Amino acid sequence: MRSRTLVLLCLTVAVVASLIAVPLAYGAYHAEASTPFGTANTAAQPAPPPPTLLIPTDPNSIKAPAGMDYLGWTLIDRQSGKSAGSANAENSTNTTESMIKAWIAADYLRNHDQPSQSALDALSQMIIHSDDNIAETYYKINGGDPSIVELTKLCQLTDTDTPEIPSHWSYTTMSPADAARMGLCIANGTAAGPKWTSWLLKQMQNVQGSVQDQQTSTGGGRWGIIDGLPQYLVASTSIKNGWTPQIYNGSHDWHINCLAINTGWVLAIELQYRWTAPDNKWEHADNLATGANACASVTKQLVGIPATWSG
Repeated sequence: MRSRTLVLLCLTVAVVASLIAVPLAYGAYHAEASTPFGTANTAAQPAPPPPTLLIPTDPNSIKAPAGMDYLGWTLIDRQSGKSAGSANAENSTNTTESMIKAWIAADYLRNHDQPSQSALDALSQMIIHSDDNIAETYYKINGGDPSIVELTKLCQLTDTDTPEIPSHWSYTTMSPADAARMGLCIANGTAAGPKWTSWLLKQMQNVQGSVQDQQTSTGGGRWGIIDGLPQYLVASTSIKNGWTPQIYNGSHDWHINCLAINTGWVLAIELQYRWTAPDNKWEHADNLATGANACASVTKQLVGIPATWSG
């Protein structure tokens, strides 16, 4: 009996010892995990920053979509001040078409510190619905072609000229690099002045209408660069596109410009390609979507994760 009692006593001691050892070992494990080495192995990695537009290491890697007769682009990083673009960004030009309406509005607002509500309503309509008749009115109020000369001086443009056809704002010619500089000039408050810059950028965020919404003197301009952006950037990006199927000087090309302004960057894209129409009349050109998709394609190629993330 004594031997059996001794055995049972030993087993009891062993069980109690094991129950004590388990929590001690658990605590020792967690003490180890709390050391720098343990933390490095168990801490969650920080999430990468969201994608945005980045200056490419090799600008020549950005390819023009098929079918373009001409394409140029410039991207300005507003944080670093650096810029990059296509090889022709500084020495080729396109007619600005409705893209210049952003300047027409800015020029008026800078020179009219207390615009009437009717003027603000008209300028809003000019930007949001790309109204040509309103643009004509305010271009004349701004002084006509000398307003373009003022643009080149104020925004330090180097490859921009007054319209080849006098008093026709849409025929202003501008390089992709200058289009981006104009966007930066609007973004930093130089063009419209500090009081009205936020208002103008907001109108440019509210541009409406698809490529199908084309009228005689108004039309949809909400397409292009914003279609190539990460979705979270779309609402905060200000845009103004320009587009016309040209026939002057024997041209048979769409002249298209896409301008976008964000807190981190400014992007301008210019392009030309053949327009088509069922009756071969420019008024009925039916392939604007090709240009919209080309601007989106260039934009998508510029999207990346900032290199400051070390994950």
